[in-house]
Amino acid sequence: MRVSDLLTMEQARLTLLAPGELDRELRWVYTTDLLEPAAFLTGGELVLTSEGWYRTDADCETFAASLAAGGAAALVAGDILLGHVPSALVRACADRGIAVLAAPAELSYGVLSRTVIERLNRERGRELSEVLGRHRRLVQALVEGADLGGLVAMLATDIGRECWAVSPAGRVLAGAADTLPAPTRFHLAVASQLADQLPTVVDGFTVHPIGRRSQGAGHLVIHGALDDPLERESAEQTAQLLALGGARRDERRRTEQHLHAEMVDLIDQGAPTGSITARLRAARLDPDRPLLVLTALTSGMVRPWDLAADLIESVLDTDPDSRAVLAGGADGLTVIASTGVDLDETRVAELLRARLSDLEPAALGGRITFGLSATADGPAALTGALQASRHAAQLATESPHRLALVTARELDSHLRLLAGVPAEIRAAYRTRLLGPLERYDAEHHTDLLPTLHAFLDANCAWRTTATTLHIHVSTLHYRIQRIEHLTGRNLAITRDRVDLYLACSIADR
Repeated sequence: MRVSDLLTMEQARLTLLAPGELDRELRWVYTTDLLEPAAFLTGGELVLTSEGWYRTDADCETFAASLAAGGAAALVAGDILLGHVPSALVRACADRGIAVLAAPAELSYGVLSRTVIERLNRERGRELSEVLGRHRRLVQALVEGADLGGLVAMLATDIGRECWAVSPAGRVLAGAADTLPAPTRFHLAVASQLADQLPTVVDGFTVHPIGRRSQGAGHLVIHGALDDPLERESAEQTAQLLALGGARRDERRRTEQHLHAEMVDLIDQGAPTGSITARLRAARLDPDRPLLVLTALTSGMVRPWDLAADLIESVLDTDPDSRAVLAGGADGLTVIASTGVDLDETRVAELLRARLSDLEPAALGGRITFGLSATADGPAALTGALQASRHAAQLATESPHRLALVTARELDSHLRLLAGVPAEIRAAYRTRLLGPLERYDAEHHTDLLPTLHAFLDANCAWRTTATTLHIHVSTLHYRIQRIEHLTGRNLAITRDRVDLYLACSIADR
């Protein structure tokens, strides 16, 4: 019921004195002759008064301000005490957007209050019946096997808005993906996980958690803010039912993961190529197409397997020709994928790193490290690819980032080689070679260590280094001699250059 509906109640014969917000919804009726009734209002009330509080026009300002502070929707004022409605009251309410209606002297406030409350209760009964009807339809659809897409489509039809089910990594699980661009999805995924509470509104989209937020099952995204209580109730019910549908889907996926784990074990054991090929075909992977292996190591996150798989699938989904199988392990996930020509290992690494960067702020205490193999040319090369992806994932744990990726191609770098050396050994090696330079620089206020860095970065080119440091070549010769004396290394010898270069690389990590 809205304020404008009061004017259509023939038995009340109310007269509009100040329009205010006529389309505002009424929630209840409150009768008062208090000068400041705000403490007794909760918002949306139709306030009835006989102006027993009125002494001077200044009281009208006080009364109207209190109505506004309490969130009153409209005021009905009678003239039984004063013989008229004070014009100062009408102006004060109009200034604050509060509609004012005049009641005839013969109208009983008790009758008016009862009439409005009965109508409000009838409307709420219809609303409750509608909510329950929607809930029954959703539950029936779920029982009959409706998937996430069916539930989301039903909600969209009921409330007349576009809706989507979105995974924690920003993948569209249900709804039209082309109407919710990838950057928007990823932004909503991160903002939703960082929000103090859900549901919330992010950039014009209402976001509900699917099931309990702690489950990390994703989000129901609705275009626009939900101002209608019925729409909010329907959205909440759908989000809860999506959790049930999602749990059913997740159980199927976990069963498949355990089955695929047997195939990963065969690959790990170096089983005959024929056996591996047969397993690949059974999993609907084309053994004649390029194959990639990804390993994800997880710790300290809500549903880490699901998020790791979600991140990988968000990349593979960019190529409709890609196909992947997921296998769960004790502390992580292995993914074997056959990809199309547009999604080679370089492109996979690029896209996955972008996803990890987007979601890094929402990692919230957990870690997932990924290792990506080089392209395996056929089933016979999968054992090596699996081992390389595992080693790369283990090296990624050295990263300061909570979500990190190392590729097998990067294992050839000396930095990755150093990462495999225990930290205490690296530190001791660096201290032995560079410690004398650091102490000398500190005591004599010199720049021997920066000079060594510059000299090695310039491939030991004298003039290039001197130009970079803005010093004379003879000064550079003096510094290099001092460096060689302090470190016991000869920079004219390749072996000694490598020793110092590795020590400087450790310092830069």
